[in-house]
Amino acid sequence: MVTDPRYLDFGEAMALRRDQLKMTQAQLASRVGMSRASIANIERGRQNVLLHHACDIATALGLSQVGDLLPLDGRSSLEDQSLVLSDTLSPKAKAQISDLIANAVAQGRS
Repeated sequence: MVTDPRYLDFGEAMALRRDQLKMTQAQLASRVGMSRASIANIERGRQNVLLHHACDIATALGLSQVGDLLPLDGRSSLEDQSLVLSDTLSPKAKAQISDLIANAVAQGRS
């Protein structure tokens, strides 16, 4: 079991992007040469991700860089980013909010 929350953040961002593309875990697994179970475990933060797998996953999800799947500025969670979100939000909703914030920050940097 992976205990570093950055893996959970990575997995949530990955699942969110895959859902946006209406891609199944099996389809993503086929594109990156991994098993569907590995994709599921990564999305749940239960499996470490090797760098070459992270790059392949980002490419398969149509992202220009792996950083689009990473927490902002190395912070590991929304709470670390000083955001107070209701506990009633699902992990998916939190990931969507995090994705919106990441996109806004990225646009602000360009």
